[in-house]
Amino acid sequence: MDSEQIRELASDLIRQLQSIDDQRRIIIAMAGIPGSGKTFLSNQLQQEVNRQASSNICAVLPLDGFHLSLQQLQALPNAKEALNRRGAHWTFDGAGFVSTLQAIRQQSSSTVLAPTFDHAVGDPVANAIAVEPHHRVIIAEGLYLHVENEQPWSSIQSIIDQTWWVQPQNPQLAQQRLVMRHVQAGLAASEEEALLRIQHNDGLNAAFVEQTRCQPTRIIYN
Repeated sequence: MDSEQIRELASDLIRQLQSIDDQRRIIIAMAGIPGSGKTFLSNQLQQEVNRQASSNICAVLPLDGFHLSLQQLQALPNAKEALNRRGAHWTFDGAGFVSTLQAIRQQSSSTVLAPTFDHAVGDPVANAIAVEPHHRVIIAEGLYLHVENEQPWSSIQSIIDQTWWVQPQNPQLAQQRLVMRHVQAGLAASEEEALLRIQHNDGLNAAFVEQTRCQPTRIIYN
């Protein structure tokens, strides 16, 4: 996606904001398969909305911060599988994410704190993100935000305003992004090992997302 498309998306969000009550927020749920570029896109869009508005009105809520910690995964009865499959929908605190999103919707005059994910230590960091009252555009992003028929994920649909699906135009490029990410994060020692990880984990997650996702409000080709 080029910078002009980012500008157009940001302009559209600002126009929508101008047409609603001052106390109401626009909440977008952005999803896509692993490597689709949704995290990069959400951050670029946040910067562009804030630039056009000349104010810090847009915040991003990543699902990444709601990973179960390594300690929590190790305490599960299927700990070995959970550690190997980290990133699958059942290795997240989905209920915690939904609860946080609900608070952002209902408590527009209060600060809502949310976790982020520290890739250096491989664990979430509590209360690292602050959604403030002046944040009127919220971009929630993550793999499972469009899951339609499985709780707690399906509860997201009643909270948010729009669902944006990020569709990779080049599947090979999406896979290469994942390979580089795994190597750089230390999750794989080589590209070959990263490809195996994708086959046995990310690929399964992508299939789950594709099979369970809702019809999106908007498709963004990236």
